[in-house]
Amino acid sequence: RGQWNKDTIFIGWKRSPEGWIKLNCDRAYKELVDLDGCNDLLRDSDGRWIQGYTQKIGACDALHAETYDMYAG
Repeated sequence: RGQWNKDTIFIGWKRSPEGWIKLNCDRAYKELVDLDGCNDLLRDSDGRWIQGYTQKIGACDALHAETYDMYAG
């Protein structure tokens, strides 16, 4: 079996202004099967989860995946 190379990247979340909702989106690409996926997470200004989703979207570049993510979210 091949070696898995994983890098851990720590990312912080910044609070949105009081009364605002923040949309966090991300894209994932699986090279072996040439598929992209995206996910959204909506949180309030205290960081509480409101709604989220994940979806396979086929093969595309990062710009299109994240644009789709914002549209669908």
